Amino acid sequence: MNIGETVKTIQKEFPSVTISRLRFMEREGLINPRRSKGGTRDYVKKDIERIMSILDLQENQFYSLKAIKNNPKLITNSSKIQLVIREYSFHDALKKSGLSDIEFNDLLDFNLEEKKDIYSQQDVNRFIGFSYFFNLGFSAKNFTIFKSMADRGAGFMELVKNNIEDENDLDIAIENFTSIIGSFISDDI
Repeated sequence: MNIGETVKTIQKEFPSVTISRLRFMEREGLINPRRSKGGTRDYVKKDIERIMSILDLQENQFYSLKAIKNNPKLITNSSKIQLVIREYSFHDALKKSGLSDIEFNDLLDFNLEEKKDIYSQQDVNRFIGFSYFFNLGFSAKNFTIFKSMADRGAGFMELVKNNIEDENDLDIAIENFTSIIGSFISDDI
């Protein structure tokens, strides 16, 4: 797989990865993809898994590149150690999601996001979703449909809230609502 295809594959899980970042990892000796006879990089499954382990260490467990480079065993053990982050700064939320400052400001202009001091994992997950669609070539203007769909869904969920006794059941109701809407969308495609 060439470097562009590799980036697209990895961006599904780590939206912040770029071609230049992979080249940097190679210069630092962290990865060593095969080269074709023409000299282009050819990434195999093992390379992609190694890159994803390095990115996991950097983005989810906050190891520096120097620490990773000096402790190669971290890469093989990265999936065993998981640090759960519950709050993110603005900068860290954007970095984790792959959303740029410009894209975030576009979302602000269309009242799809708001600037906060602390962002939750749910915020980061939403940013990842926006980043995905931005990478497909969509703009913030295209996302206004999400807002109208959410407003209509919120009205329905207000009815549901009035019919449940335990507030904890609201999360279950939202999850089921999301599954139903998702299935209708996928059935229509």
